[in-house]
Amino acid sequence: MKIKKIGVRFILILSVALFFCVNPIQSKELVLQEMSWIDVQEYLKSNDMVIIPLGSTEQHGPHMPLGTDYYEAFGMSKMISRKTGVIVAPVLFAGYSEYHSGFPGTLSLKPETMVQVLYETAELLIKYGFRKFMFFNYHGGNSIVQQSVIHRINHTTEAAAIAIGLGGSMQKSGGGEFFDWHAGKGETSIMLYLKPELVKMELAKKPEIKFTKKVEKLYQLAKKSPDLKNVASLYLGVPVETQKGGASHELSNNGIWSFSDVTSASKDMGKQKVSKMVDAAAKFIEAWKKAD
Repeated sequence: MKIKKIGVRFILILSVALFFCVNPIQSKELVLQEMSWIDVQEYLKSNDMVIIPLGSTEQHGPHMPLGTDYYEAFGMSKMISRKTGVIVAPVLFAGYSEYHSGFPGTLSLKPETMVQVLYETAELLIKYGFRKFMFFNYHGGNSIVQQSVIHRINHTTEAAAIAIGLGGSMQKSGGGEFFDWHAGKGETSIMLYLKPELVKMELAKKPEIKFTKKVEKLYQLAKKSPDLKNVASLYLGVPVETQKGGASHELSNNGIWSFSDVTSASKDMGKQKVSKMVDAAAKFIEAWKKAD
């Protein structure tokens, strides 16, 4: 009888152990602003990594909030934190978004201002003991900023910095629909997954897209010479002062840059996109940890 009870108890213990192996408990994300200095001190005893999200405050059509890019970058960074235990340290709510300023509410910082703020932030974090910086960018306008600050950290400090969001080598680009660049089907799907309470799908409408004759010609020629798509992009998403006809309000009547059906966006599609990016970044981080 005792043997039978021991056997049942063993099976129960084994079942519980197997359950947690297959379904590990995810830790709560670590956000610098939500921690005390003692928490950070304790963290640095075993980890010197930090994730800095980069987003923007800019128009995202009539159906999504101005903070879309920030919520995407911060939201995915927190998901990566849950998987890896790495601290997330938000620094800026705004990014470089001058070309969206034809729509009210958009905020924009000069690239050199952003680089200086991010670099000075890194200097203090390095002082405390952080040595591995990962920037998770989710706004195309911040690309030059990300490249500059990463180069500056790598070439002037003892720390190492790398991109793990847009611009990161672990994030495979492509596979999306043609010209679904901003506030369109893909990005709306991501927000339906991350911050659905801020999306107003009843206001999502197909935009009137107006390319200049030069851009239309470049896209036409790109059918035979695909690299010309890169040239066409040089005339899109630029300030109105450049006189290229590619500022946001010149390109789209409602701020959405997409030929796709925005109303077909879905939470499931967003989850797939987010999971792919988060998993790729988390996998990279765990591999980097092993280097020590």
